[in-house]
Amino acid sequence: MHRYYSGLATRMLSEIETISEEMSHAGEKGRNNEAILVEFLRRRLPNRCTVSTGKVVATGAAESGQIDVIIHDRLETPAFVDSHAWSLVPVESVHAVVSVKTTLTKPELRNAMDSLASVRRLPRRAASIQLHDRLVPVAEDKVLRPRAFVFAYKSGWSTPDALCAAFIDLLGEFSDDLRPNAVCALDQAFAARRPYTTDIQTYVEHSLLHFFLFLVKTIDLRPRYRTDLTKYFVEDYGQSKEA
Repeated sequence: MHRYYSGLATRMLSEIETISEEMSHAGEKGRNNEAILVEFLRRRLPNRCTVSTGKVVATGAAESGQIDVIIHDRLETPAFVDSHAWSLVPVESVHAVVSVKTTLTKPELRNAMDSLASVRRLPRRAASIQLHDRLVPVAEDKVLRPRAFVFAYKSGWSTPDALCAAFIDLLGEFSDDLRPNAVCALDQAFAARRPYTTDIQTYVEHSLLHFFLFLVKTIDLRPRYRTDLTKYFVEDYGQSKEA
């Protein structure tokens, strides 16, 4: 497995280098680099996970900024808008979000963390969970926030230690509930934040494999929330009373 994922990482890095050589428009490069990661995840995540790009929304018309990668559950909750290019996804159904960068520098890392924080600060008022034969509402403070990741193909730092030092430094600028869970620089290291701290655990080999396994673990540990759409829309279509 280690050899297989190392080969995948090498091919992904080669592909973005080719794209950079052939494309002159930065926005097009970025979208193509996002698409490489999206395709990787779509082929390997469990079938109950949908991988989209777009915005995450919450009750009361709250919404995130534009999010590069949204990993959400379509078995339990529909997306309000779901197209190949752009989706609008209720926050209660979102397992994780990823901000994608080509080359990670400190300003780019801060920008990514700001983007991810726009998801993690959304209210989560419409979650319910299946208990036996009925749906039970879940209090907002009991609903886990979507996990948040920064993924970059290349690091702008010369060493993994420098990357991690910058990550730790920026974590101090965010409250604990808004901090991302991990950062991956494909060519250098994967660093995961320990819960409720700014301490990190770093893996300098097989960064793609560690990123993927950590992501899958966070999805597996997340409860299977359902979204109560009546919290988003007032229409009941005559179904709220006994016939």
